[in-house]
Amino acid sequence: MSSRIYFMLVAIFTVAAVFQFSGQVSGAQHCGMNTNVLGQLVSQCEKYVLKSGPKIRPSPGCCAVVKKVDVPCMCKFVTKQIEEIVSIEKMLYVARSCGIKISAGTKCGSFTVRSA
Repeated sequence: MSSRIYFMLVAIFTVAAVFQFSGQVSGAQHCGMNTNVLGQLVSQCEKYVLKSGPKIRPSPGCCAVVKKVDVPCMCKFVTKQIEEIVSIEKMLYVARSCGIKISAGTKCGSFTVRSA
């Protein structure tokens, strides 16, 4: 798996993205994720959270994986490097579109979540 894909993963839900390699794994593990779920996030959700392109509703496959992720926990691990690749606003849109509740005021990198 390429480092860019790993970065996208951590950032999504973030999962997560551009930590230093050990930071990605420990951040994901801290939030109860294993590498299988991280791989699924990348393959199913990558196109919905990239900075480039329009904001589009996530697929059922993406939502199935997103529901396995503790998004507010992963938000604690979002770095400036992640934000260079992933749109945090799109990431939160995907999470909410998939039924994940994220409280207003939650910090996700430099982004503060507003009311839905």
